[in-house]
Amino acid sequence: MGIAVRTLFFFVVCEKMLLLQPVCNIDMKNKKSALPFVWSAAMLMYVPCIALCVNPPLVVGRIFLILAAWYVLWMLPFMFFPRKFCYRTAVAVLFAGGLLNLAHWLVLKCPLNVSSLFVLLNTNGSEAAEFVSLKASLRWLLLLPYLFLAVMAFRHVPEISSGKGVLRVVRIVLLLFVLLFYGEAALNGRFVRTALPDTERTLCSFSGEMKAYRSLKRRQFRPVEAQASERPCVSVLIIGESCNRNHMSLYGYHRQTSPRLSRRGDILCFTDVVTPYSATLNSVLGSLTESNMDAPISPDSCFHALDVYRSAGFTTYWISNQSPIGVWDNAVFNFARVADHPLFVNRAANSSFESTQLAVYDEVLLPVLHRVLYEDTASRKWIVLHLMGSHSQYDKRYPAAYARYCGGADKRQRTIDAYDNSILYNDAVVDSIFTMLAQYAAARPHVRTHSLYISDHGENVYDAGETAGHDFADTIPYANIEIPFVLWLSANDTLCDTAFYHRVRSRLSQPFMTDDLFHLLLDLDGISTPLFQPERSLFNPAYRSERPRLLMDGRVYRGRR
Repeated sequence: MGIAVRTLFFFVVCEKMLLLQPVCNIDMKNKKSALPFVWSAAMLMYVPCIALCVNPPLVVGRIFLILAAWYVLWMLPFMFFPRKFCYRTAVAVLFAGGLLNLAHWLVLKCPLNVSSLFVLLNTNGSEAAEFVSLKASLRWLLLLPYLFLAVMAFRHVPEISSGKGVLRVVRIVLLLFVLLFYGEAALNGRFVRTALPDTERTLCSFSGEMKAYRSLKRRQFRPVEAQASERPCVSVLIIGESCNRNHMSLYGYHRQTSPRLSRRGDILCFTDVVTPYSATLNSVLGSLTESNMDAPISPDSCFHALDVYRSAGFTTYWISNQSPIGVWDNAVFNFARVADHPLFVNRAANSSFESTQLAVYDEVLLPVLHRVLYEDTASRKWIVLHLMGSHSQYDKRYPAAYARYCGGADKRQRTIDAYDNSILYNDAVVDSIFTMLAQYAAARPHVRTHSLYISDHGENVYDAGETAGHDFADTIPYANIEIPFVLWLSANDTLCDTAFYHRVRSRLSQPFMTDDLFHLLLDLDGISTPLFQPERSLFNPAYRSERPRLLMDGRVYRGRR
């Protein structure tokens, strides 16, 4: 009912605007009305109205104001210089942006985003045909009214006379509206985020991501002043994918989705850790570099954790089950190339998108880890394991033996079941890694051996609204950022530094955000470097727990009340 009221209200306003036609000296050659303005405005507002029907939680009310300002901005040249070219250029620009976003809503039920553009650029004809077939729906018929509105708006051009009086006032008012709207957003540093429509905002973000991608592609290892203890050390960082800790029984979820980790007595489970990001690329670059939300630094100009570990004498490995092929993963691949040994074991896919459609389970990483542990004789090793985790599609993330939850009555429940099964399988994989490391450490009491498991970001699986995924329109759902943070320490670690162990254990409920993971890792592995800031490490006595946790949507995370 709310959608119908909003739509009706919009068209009533458009009709009332026609009453201003005699006053504003607007005249049509054939019809005495300003109907072309209604056609073009209706075309523009059609997209968010359909979005409200498709997936209301992802539509923010501000989008109508943003589109109104966008419409006025493009129509202003026509208002001052009433030429057909000006009007039709404006209609063409508005049509193109709206069409791309509308198609995305109809196919994926969310606004256009950077990841989708990356996938689109990396998709060949056959993949596109398969994807279209997979997503075919009667919803696509909703494109027809949009095309009709566009044709009507393009065919009929208003003719504005050069009259004075109210028309001049209208022009000035519209100009002031545009200047105030965009000026306020620009002055407050939120122009792209709060003043541009979905398509244009995505294109701006995409441009920035591509710049980072190209700079990472050229980047090489950069030595930095760093020293580590002479004691042998094996440190393993496990980066999960799309794991919402609120779907883990380890964190109190009602289903037994993490039984193996829950039974372990040698792990420390941190309960108040979030990531500021809702995408893998941002998370990896933000967590494993000296950059953070308080002082962002471009990836090509800041130091990476791999630079520091290699400079400190660690042999570094990046072992990934995510595809190295495809633009979005290539950015991570370019980051990983700085490692001594970047190993991408997922070679079954021809693209990043295709890799999410294939069942390549994370257990393939286990034999690779085993070889690295036992065959590499380096005294200090830093190993990053990048899992496929619970990446969509959820039902492709686990073998049939882990399909414990099934038989859902509707798509919503079936999606939750599949996601929970992926969490169950992820529990088995992470537990197997910890067990392998425990066996390795037991035979080598002189080697410090430990592992940290985190997820790049969470996943909203009907936790906030009727949607699944980690996209968001304006406000990040907490499900997207509340992640697991689990530390496994061998007996070799706990015995060699009892004070460190007790301090870490006392921080289990302390707030932390993963844009400071860089400093925590250096602290954990005893690396001394001028880059280290002790107040940013959860494990350090100087840690500042009161630091505001600023998220990528501009809000400060304050936890659940």
